[in-house]
Amino acid sequence: MAGPLVEEAKLLGEALNTVKINVLQMKRYLESDQLMDALKCASTMLAELRTSSLTPKQYYELYMSVFDALRHVSNYLYEAHTSGRHHLADLYELVQYAGNIVPRLYLMITVGAVYMSIPDAPVKEIMKDMMEMSRGVQHPTRGLFLRHYLSGQTRDHLPVGDDQGEGGNLQDSISFVLTNFIEMNKLWVRLQHQGHSRDREKREMERRELRILVGTNLVRLSSLEGVDLDMYQRTILPSILEQVVNCKDTIAQEYLMEVVIQVFTDEFHLHTLGPFLSATAQLQPKVNIKQIVIALIDRLAAYAAREAESEDPEVTKAQEEAAAKRLAEKVKQQKAVRAQQGGWAHQNGSAEEFSSDPEDVDAILELCQVLIREQRDAATGLGSVTHGYAKDPTGRRQQQSSMHLENEDLAEEQGWLAKMVHLFRSDSFDVQFDLIKAARKHFETGGDRMRFTFPALISSCFKLARRVKRNEDKVEEWQSKVAAILKFARQMLFTLSTQVEAHTPALRLFLLAAQISDECGFEDLTYDFYVQAFSVYEESISDSRAQLQAITLIIGTLQGAKVFGMDNYDTLIQKAAVHASRLLKKPHQATAVHLASHMWWQQAGPDEVVPEPDTTKEASEAKAYPHKDSKRVLECLQKSLRIASSAIEEIVTVQLYVDALDQYLYYMDRDAPAVTPKFVNSLVELITSSIDGIASTDFHPASRAPPGLIEGVQTPDMISRHFRNTLYYIQAKKAALAGPGKAERPNPKWEEIDVVGACLKMNIGVNGAA
Repeated sequence: MAGPLVEEAKLLGEALNTVKINVLQMKRYLESDQLMDALKCASTMLAELRTSSLTPKQYYELYMSVFDALRHVSNYLYEAHTSGRHHLADLYELVQYAGNIVPRLYLMITVGAVYMSIPDAPVKEIMKDMMEMSRGVQHPTRGLFLRHYLSGQTRDHLPVGDDQGEGGNLQDSISFVLTNFIEMNKLWVRLQHQGHSRDREKREMERRELRILVGTNLVRLSSLEGVDLDMYQRTILPSILEQVVNCKDTIAQEYLMEVVIQVFTDEFHLHTLGPFLSATAQLQPKVNIKQIVIALIDRLAAYAAREAESEDPEVTKAQEEAAAKRLAEKVKQQKAVRAQQGGWAHQNGSAEEFSSDPEDVDAILELCQVLIREQRDAATGLGSVTHGYAKDPTGRRQQQSSMHLENEDLAEEQGWLAKMVHLFRSDSFDVQFDLIKAARKHFETGGDRMRFTFPALISSCFKLARRVKRNEDKVEEWQSKVAAILKFARQMLFTLSTQVEAHTPALRLFLLAAQISDECGFEDLTYDFYVQAFSVYEESISDSRAQLQAITLIIGTLQGAKVFGMDNYDTLIQKAAVHASRLLKKPHQATAVHLASHMWWQQAGPDEVVPEPDTTKEASEAKAYPHKDSKRVLECLQKSLRIASSAIEEIVTVQLYVDALDQYLYYMDRDAPAVTPKFVNSLVELITSSIDGIASTDFHPASRAPPGLIEGVQTPDMISRHFRNTLYYIQAKKAALAGPGKAERPNPKWEEIDVVGACLKMNIGVNGAA
């Protein structure tokens, strides 16, 4: 155990030393007004924050050393702007060319925050820009501290007036701080799911140490000048409570509810008791709701005591007696109602035993606790709860509470329920749709169970949509019927991706919906489904391998899209290509980028009739399918090779080269003009010269991957065999060109490919014999 701790301490020491050296040099450059050199030192210093090897506490120490250093930059920038030596608008653009995203964003925020303090600055646009760019850092620890820096640097420059122009207003500031809070909470919760499950307690402790980073945003909101009760009721509290409830994390929910109680005013709490207590009923089962309610009562009791000190004692006494009578009457009414419904639920003693004496504060708290639990259980669709068991109104079934069900049991039970959906069958399309809608009404009361039941309903919608499409000649207004079904499915998909956070199934189903919509010719709806899929990918898919799988699915689906005009298709495939090039690991990047090339070379099926282009339309309005741009194809392939060459392990580089060779041959065989034999020859020569270097790789069969490589990497023997098979394939194509007859002859370009040297190196005869 001491080994990793010593190593982490060593890494921290090295990072702090690097920061110290660059800070000294940066100060010298600033003093001599050499801004570009100073910014380079700052960028080098900030690059230390890209690490993933430090604990959160150590990362905080490193962050503070960098934070102190950046104050010198801020002071210099303000003075340089006011003196006319440098203009902040130019510097704001300049720093965005920093090489790595973490230094780039820290410098951008540093300059942007100072820029916001300047009169007539486009504050609203700067705030929007910095908030959007900060989404580029999705690593939980790095993202948390970056957004904490964003919050701290901008706090004194947030607009609080009513300017509707570029200067921004109070509503813009509220939206800015709320968005930052929501994104930071997502990152903070995601930190819980990093690493191995055996380190759960350690991660919980680390998260508790970082909680103040998230809570600071709520302090910012409470201290914004001009925030009134109406803004708090309509915008601030609903947004906070929605995020708290939807994050479904016990640590976050307990902490943030208590922060809300502490930082906002007594008046605000008095007017929002209803929504606040309603939210507590929707928190996770392990959340200590009693603690939250008591904290709220203590806050309001202290407020009442202060108010009482300034009032006439006789008036105060009369008000207390009247309030006590009202409360006693309310308790009495609640008891009567419960008695009619079959009695109180037996939790922590029967409510029948509660005293109606207004001075019995413990009894009142217990009553509140029972009511909150009942609200929570009602929200999860359990009905009347009796100590962990629920009974439906007809009494036909008893079931253990979801709080006590094991995950496996819950999944199995809900799986059987989901299977029932596929038994719904009617010859009438309208009746079938009504059955699906009725099932949804029942399933959406199940809370987190929707992650199991909604995919079945969504799949049923897709099957129904395709049934209607197949019978389009028999169904009146079939387009409107199919569109209604797909939009209904979209609603459930949105619930799946946001409320229950079943991100991967939601992404796959959004793409399937896009394919079906494409088949039906709905361009706008298809575009929307792809946009939703991208949103899920960007906001919720963080694991590197999961990102590769997701972007591969997106590329594969887009490659077959036929409904789009050029503008829409180009927008989507460009976005997919950008995401492919931004994957964290180099091997994943290289793979995704060469796969992205297929979006620029769509192949019509052998029996598919492609309509002639409509020459009466503008080029941007014409259908993209089948889209063919061999120059962009070549750009993707060459970029993939550049990324592959930067991989640390040579065996990975060679494997990616061989994979890329297959792609080059694919396009050459399909006569993509820009993909010429000279590129194939160069790549074959490169692989041939590199293949010997991987033979000595220390490969460990037990782990299926050498140290430091991606999971599933091929062995040297597998890579060599792959390359040999590719050489055999090339020789077969060349032989077919030289053979008799003209039917099914390959592209003449194959004749220009030279693999003689490679064949000799791999012990393959020039005629293909080993």
